[in-house]
Amino acid sequence: MTDPLTWLLQDDSADGPAAFAAGTEAEFYMADKGRGFLALGSGRAPVAGARRIEVLFAAGSYGAGGGDLLFAVGLWTPADFRGEFLAWYQVEHLPLLLECPAWEGCRFVEQPVALGCQFHALHQLGSREALESEARRRSRATPWFRRLQAQAWFDGAFTRTLYCRPDR
Repeated sequence: MTDPLTWLLQDDSADGPAAFAAGTEAEFYMADKGRGFLALGSGRAPVAGARRIEVLFAAGSYGAGGGDLLFAVGLWTPADFRGEFLAWYQVEHLPLLLECPAWEGCRFVEQPVALGCQFHALHQLGSREALESEARRRSRATPWFRRLQAQAWFDGAFTRTLYCRPDR
């Protein structure tokens, strides 16, 4: 799997793309409600605060070919759950989400951290209805989901932010 993404920047300021030098090659998304933005790019990060990431897997349509909404989910796990968590997300959770036509795709990335594992699921959506879809409900009602949900670090501690493209 080859994806050129190498950095991610989430910022709560209202600056958005204006904070970047002209000509910066990046995907920009503005917070759907409130202030803030998310930028994704490749190569050397153009601004301080950008975090290095590695794409672990992807499916469906994403980036310029994906939906206008980006549902970013920050997922921290203990290191000893890394293998099971990745298997669950790639084998069960993401395929169930993609059964919804408005859930267009996802890039699943890892950000190096000192303790545990920090992942970001970057879901491309064609409409907000994907978040209330039957496919999403099913993806959160499986025995594997419930087994992971018994862990204190799972689900409730994850961050979720909806972004939209500023140019559409």
